[in-house]
Amino acid sequence: PGVAPPPIPQPVQWFAAVNGQQLGPFDGNAMAQNVQSGQVTRETMLWKQGMAAWTAAGQIPELAGLFNAPPPMPPPMPPPMP
Repeated sequence: PGVAPPPIPQPVQWFAAVNGQQLGPFDGNAMAQNVQSGQVTRETMLWKQGMAAWTAAGQIPELAGLFNAPPPMPPPMPPPMP
């Protein structure tokens, strides 16, 4: 009794430095899409609240999986039509 529940976690909001401009905020899904499209690379400088400085995306542990994931592969080709 008398113990309050922990606060609801807030979604991470990423900011990116691209071509001399600050872009964002991006949530995790948008960041994954930006990596997949090539807009964000390992060298793109990113920042989120709590980080001391802008950091290259490839050096951020929580984003490493986005760069190591293989590209999506299409399903096998259908058999030729008779």
